[in-house]
This record gives sequence, structure tokens and C-alpha cells, in this order.
Amino acid sequence: MNLKKILYHYCSIETFKLILENKTIRFSSLGKVDDLEEALTSDFDDFGRVCFVSCWTDLEQESIEMWRSYTQGLPGVRIGLPEDFFAMERSKWKDQDIINESIQIGNNYDLQLSPPYYPCVTPVTYTEDEELINIPVVDERVETCSKCGKQTASLGLKTKYIGKFKRKYWSGQAEWRYKLIAMPKEYHRNHEKGKYLGDPQEMLELMKTDLKEMTFKTDYIDFPFNKELLEEIDVVASPYNTDDDNKIVEEIMKEYTNVTNFQLEKSKLLVRK
Repeated sequence: MNLKKILYHYCSIETFKLILENKTIRFSSLGKVDDLEEALTSDFDDFGRVCFVSCWTDLEQESIEMWRSYTQGLPGVRIGLPEDFFAMERSKWKDQDIINESIQIGNNYDLQLSPPYYPCVTPVTYTEDEELINIPVVDERVETCSKCGKQTASLGLKTKYIGKFKRKYWSGQAEWRYKLIAMPKEYHRNHEKGKYLGDPQEMLELMKTDLKEMTFKTDYIDFPFNKELLEEIDVVASPYNTDDDNKIVEEIMKEYTNVTNFQLEKSKLLVRK
């Protein structure tokens, strides 16, 4: 009996081709998702944009709302994969430099992954609790050296629960998310150059100002997945697909995978095209 949890992802045919061709999954910044509240925090503006997510669902039954939301009613597919489809890359995750090198596929040269450096998956919790919708993230610290008496400032940023909560009216998506945290490389370079050495309170304000003003050259990260798991991929055609669209999907599978017994499942939904 296969006890692996299967998660499903709706996408256009073009995105499907990119996934199979590059063997990567695209993570988008919370600053670019449909829910405008997602990137907001209670104490640091839209800091949630440093969280990059890939959105899936555990709903096995097709959803017309999901087809419309994620493919805009255009030709597409729904792919299903075991929850752990990033697992084979885990041997690399212990080396931060290798990981940051591997995600440069999307020209994300201005981003650097933060711990734990690899995609973590979690179900979204739907709530009306305002403290969870807009969580605090800032952890300011001024520490005094026990030997020399000098004070140093550190700006801790709590990212564990960013992207975890959404309002209940999104609950129909039954969403699961793979999540990455990435900071601008410029911020790390500033630390290395000693820009934030000085009066602790002044440095804390400078760090926060710099982070707020920094922008990303790109708003996505392409992260590699375990290509061997393509043998277990399940693909359902959108109800908006024509026969020609479905032939294109089959050709993409043939060109970019070694799956020999692939069968494209037709949608069970009947919609007016």
C-alpha cells in the first residue's frame, strides 16, 4: 500500500514544460501572491516578501476554482507528486554554498537563502486571529561583552511562521506550501564590510532601514527537485484543454522525462470553453 501523501499543483502548460525541462519548482515571493495581506507583518511592514512559496493542495478532487485561479481558465495541467519530492537533494542541503549556487537558475544572484536553506512543507492554517494574520517578526538585541564591556547590536528576524496563516475565506484551497526564506545579498555584504558596527541603537535603526529599502532584482527562486520521482507523477488535463493541448502535454512528458508508461488523465469536469 502506498502511504505517501500526494500533493497537487495547478499550472499552465508553459509552466509545466519549465518544471520538467529544468527539473525545478518555482517559488514566488509573498509580495507577489494574490492575497495582499500575506507579506505584511505587525512590526516590519511587508517584510514577508523575503518568504518564497510554492503553493499546492491536498484535495484529490479537482476544483474548478483552482483551475480558474492558477491557469486563468487557459490550457493547463494539475500535477500530483509525493510530498517528499525534494528529498533526494537533501544531501546537498548541509552545504549552504552549494545550495545558493544551485538556485541561480532563475537569475536570483541578489538573493541568499537563510536557514534551513531548503524547502519545508506545511499546511496553511486558516484563521481570523489578527495576531496570526499579521505576525511580529522583529527581535532586537543589544548585548554587552562580559570581557571588554562593549555593546553590539543584532537584528533577529523571526521567519518561522511567515506564510503559515491565511484568512478563512481562502480555506477552500486546502493549501500546502513549500517555503524558502531568502535575504538580499547586499544585506549580508553590509555586515561583512562592518557597516553595522557602531552605536547599537543607531545600528539597529540602520539595519531596519536598509532592509526595508532593499529590493529584489527578481521575485522568484527556482529550486531543484528529485527528478527520479517523476516516475510517480500524476498529470490531469485542464477541462479547458483542447485535444491539441493534450497532445502538447504528452509530447512534453516524452521529451523531458524517461517515463515510458505515461497516461494523461482527462478532467472529469465539463465546462463551456
